[in-house]
Amino acid sequence: MMAVIQLAAMQHAARQPRGRSVQWTVSNGDTTTEVAFEELKNTLLQTHTFPKATQATTKLRLDFQGRVRPSGPSSPRPIDFSLDFLDVPGSFFRDAGAGDTRNGTRGDSRGNGDSRGNGVGNGLAVVGRGGDDLRFDDDPGPSTLAGPSPGPRLAAQTELMDYLVRCDGIVLLLDPIREREDRDNLAYFDAMINRVFRRVRAAGDTQGGALPHHLSVCITKFDDPRVLGVALDPTQLAELAARPGSPRLDDKVASRYFEQLCASSPSASYLRGAIDGLFQKDRVRYYATSSIGFHLDQDGRFSPADYANVVMTGGQARVRGLVRPMNVLEPIVSLVTRITQAASGPAS
Repeated sequence: MMAVIQLAAMQHAARQPRGRSVQWTVSNGDTTTEVAFEELKNTLLQTHTFPKATQATTKLRLDFQGRVRPSGPSSPRPIDFSLDFLDVPGSFFRDAGAGDTRNGTRGDSRGNGDSRGNGVGNGLAVVGRGGDDLRFDDDPGPSTLAGPSPGPRLAAQTELMDYLVRCDGIVLLLDPIREREDRDNLAYFDAMINRVFRRVRAAGDTQGGALPHHLSVCITKFDDPRVLGVALDPTQLAELAARPGSPRLDDKVASRYFEQLCASSPSASYLRGAIDGLFQKDRVRYYATSSIGFHLDQDGRFSPADYANVVMTGGQARVRGLVRPMNVLEPIVSLVTRITQAASGPAS
């Protein structure tokens, strides 16, 4: 996810509330992050393969700088914040009841120039069972060595729970393909989020009986025909093809698809119940996302008959064409916006 966040910032500005246009720059916050990003970028862009699973807990840092493009003659206003990522191996949470977490993150958001105030409290967390085609923390394959011993695993779980309890925003990565096949998104998310809720409630920090966190639910793999082909009918796909460039889907598509998923999967329906029960409704947003985006034809247009961007070669999944992340920046920028606004009050 770290690599595609930076790629997304290079390729386009994230959609903003009230029609604002913001150009983002995402940079590495330290040497460790720089080394990790170069390795991920080489894997994804040079070899067209996907990164291997994380093997050790790693702390990473990304710095975000946004320049608001003014509608008038005034100079662009800067929006700066930083995210400290705690990248945890999924094997630390396998069979442990805490969830197989791709990237547990927490960041201190700092900066100036945002008209709604500075600072975002304790930052963000990104969690999920399987997520998108960038499999940073998938379960190890048959040839992988056994997972960590109970001691390191428990320490990693405790560290991540501390991050999640303290943060103000959570990004939930929901893999719809895995939900259709294994239906285990609920099991991993429910165990993790209920532990967070118990600790928040014990500390007396719930709001209206719910968690105080803001939540962005990222429904992933929208580049896959098994997802987009269900979310949109032929007429809607044709309308998507009529637009120039790489398509970007709005949150209505994500919300509608999630309802479809809930109608066909009891596990997804229960997951929605957990979200509705533990989070305040006005603090939840849904996004249709893809880490690699759609394959486009030679004219750079979307074709309803040929948009899958993953191919299998020798039993290995590979990126077919260019990487064009879709709705990767938006969930994070939205959380920062919402958290800042909640802390400083509505904009005048």
